[in-house]
Amino acid sequence: MAERRQSALLIAIAVVVVALAIYGVNRYVASASQVAPVIATTSASAGLPPLVAPGLAPTAPPVLTGAAVDLSTVMGRARKLANAWQTEATLLGIEATVANGQIQTQRGATAKLTFGPSPFAAQPRSGLFIVVYDKSGINGAPAPGKAGKALPEPMCAPEGVLTRLAELGVGEITLRYAFDADQRPMWLATSATQPSDPPRMFDPQDCRLRGVPARRKPH
Repeated sequence: MAERRQSALLIAIAVVVVALAIYGVNRYVASASQVAPVIATTSASAGLPPLVAPGLAPTAPPVLTGAAVDLSTVMGRARKLANAWQTEATLLGIEATVANGQIQTQRGATAKLTFGPSPFAAQPRSGLFIVVYDKSGINGAPAPGKAGKALPEPMCAPEGVLTRLAELGVGEITLRYAFDADQRPMWLATSATQPSDPPRMFDPQDCRLRGVPARRKPH
């Protein structure tokens, strides 16, 4: 008998605890739904700007009007121009002269990107599409020519290559994205003052150094 009473008491206590828990959750949900509209209405009526976490404010991309800028920015804009010529246009090559991480247009430096027709288009365009960035800004236009082998879009940004070229000094660097002698896509970097030197080769997917020019023998 005592055991039955104890079991009945435990069951009654459990039922009360569960009921209180359900009541508490329902009350929390109801209070939250009442408070949220009040906060939103108050902020709107006061004309307060929405809260933005520090450091997350959107930044406008640089305007490509001919000022010095990094090659990645030019590549992004060139891709948009090429896709306007034909969606999913193929990348055929990139060449730019860079110093201090930017295309120094005021010194005559330029960037050139070449695109070809899309292999996925039902009616592919003929010829090429050339994008040039110089002190006059960025300009893209169709051009005659036969498209060569398409290059995969590089996952390694050109700035990732430039950080590995400290031994070339702070002078101008010619940076190309093309196929090497073994028909492998590569970032190819040479000093603009020594263009005849073999280029340093970097993997376009992970920026790893793939080839180093042989050192010149002393005379």
